[in-house]
Amino acid sequence: MSQITIQCRLITSESTRHHLWKLMADLNTPLINELLTQMAQHPEFETWRKKGKLPGGTVNQLCQPLKTDSRFNNQPGRFYKSAITVVEYIYKSWFKIQQRLEQKLKGQTRWLEMLKSDEELTTESNASLETICTNAAQLLSALSPEEGSISKRL
Repeated sequence: MSQITIQCRLITSESTRHHLWKLMADLNTPLINELLTQMAQHPEFETWRKKGKLPGGTVNQLCQPLKTDSRFNNQPGRFYKSAITVVEYIYKSWFKIQQRLEQKLKGQTRWLEMLKSDEELTTESNASLETICTNAAQLLSALSPEEGSISKRL
């Protein structure tokens, strides 16, 4: 998921720039923060995290009651839409990252479960450690003769 940022220069009066800044800093940013908090506290959050997907319209539903909240009201409609879009983007990205990390962790856990200590190997195979090492060296030399001779020296 990628996002394109467009830069532009706002050429307008000081009062207009001040008004826009107040809208963004005093109303819109706190709205985004409130939506992020409500999403994290939502009862279905863990289900969404496990699925790695946010159901459509969830953020919009959370935003509707906030439009009448005195802390966030009187914003232009596109500011509400922008807040919803930003929160959806943040959570979709976060869910994707969490899925990748979980898959990586599962793979590493699976790998660690395959590794055994010397004692576990000798117990499971009913053979001494020297016998296991000799058999492993023979298998390696059968697979690739050049590398097998190097393995024997190690």
